[in-house]
Amino acid sequence: MALEETLYTHLTAINEAFEEVDGELPARLERVRSFARTAVHSVAPGEDNSVEGICKRIDKLRDAKTAADFAYDFGETVAVNDANEEEAAGVRRLQMRSHDVQRWLAVHAAALTAIIGGQPETVIPIRAEDNWNIQTTAAQVVEVLTAAIERGAVLLYYGANLKAAVRAAEDPTTVDIVNGWPFDPVAEE
Repeated sequence: MALEETLYTHLTAINEAFEEVDGELPARLERVRSFARTAVHSVAPGEDNSVEGICKRIDKLRDAKTAADFAYDFGETVAVNDANEEEAAGVRRLQMRSHDVQRWLAVHAAALTAIIGGQPETVIPIRAEDNWNIQTTAAQVVEVLTAAIERGAVLLYYGANLKAAVRAAEDPTTVDIVNGWPFDPVAEE
């Protein structure tokens, strides 16, 4: 592997590790993060326009969109912040990075346990991206997380269809792999 490819691989891994960090970092780590974000573009390999190269880019786009915050309208369900202030939750975003998904699985399991135990109205709070705790019932938790799972399935299916189009195209570079994705957070705002 050429030096540039090795550097690119390692800088990409460093950037991905920083994406998993919540909150502020010590100044020295913030400098590392800033360097890695900038440097990765300096050593990025040229774009691979082979069918497999384009399909790999589709996978990366799909994974990034799957890991993007999930917006859900909680309506009038009460949300409580850390100062114990209350308001109607309305639309809130839930973080969906890989380590967040692990937490959602635990919340989902608790909700299912309550429902199976005959207590679907048990409050199991969901913590939104803005750090407000939405006072959801077990039944609501299952509803919300089912919608998040469905979003992931739709993105997976869309990506698979794009890859099929790339493989079928006479010139795979003519397939627009960037625009038209469902649940595009940029288009929704």
